[in-house]
Amino acid sequence: MKLKVSEIPEEGIDVDEQTSIGLNEHETQASVRLHIDKRGPQVFVKGTVEAGMLLMCSRCLQEFARDVSMPVDLVYNPVEEMEEERGAIGKKELDMGFYREDEIDTDVIAAEQLLLNVPIKVLCNEACKGICPGCGRDLNVEGCACPAGEKTSSKFDELKKYFKGNN
Repeated sequence: MKLKVSEIPEEGIDVDEQTSIGLNEHETQASVRLHIDKRGPQVFVKGTVEAGMLLMCSRCLQEFARDVSMPVDLVYNPVEEMEEERGAIGKKELDMGFYREDEIDTDVIAAEQLLLNVPIKVLCNEACKGICPGCGRDLNVEGCACPAGEKTSSKFDELKKYFKGNN
């Protein structure tokens, strides 16, 4: 939903919407609940964004669904207030967002918050066993197919040989 900053009333505006957001190659439904206030040119956005996201496990590489809820607490300024030095961003601008042409898009806010708050290492569950480095099987589904006692090769074996030879 696009909001005109100049049309935000003095008491602020509440946004409560269901929206479809494109994250990576997947669409997800998000529930956006925001209160938006305006004080001078600054716009203050507080609330929550909730969505069911399709993520990939860092250990077993399987996709899984997870419901996430992100708090939102943002300050937006007009992009014209940014330093005029060829678009350079100063230290004071690093912790704020900017809006352009008197418009703020709540769908963009929701998508940014969801993407920025996904952990770097996501697990389908804490007990995930991952994949076998030798045979590549998902150890959550089936056992390892590597022959017993056989050492699996590593991408770093050649590098280890190099360093052993130079000591």
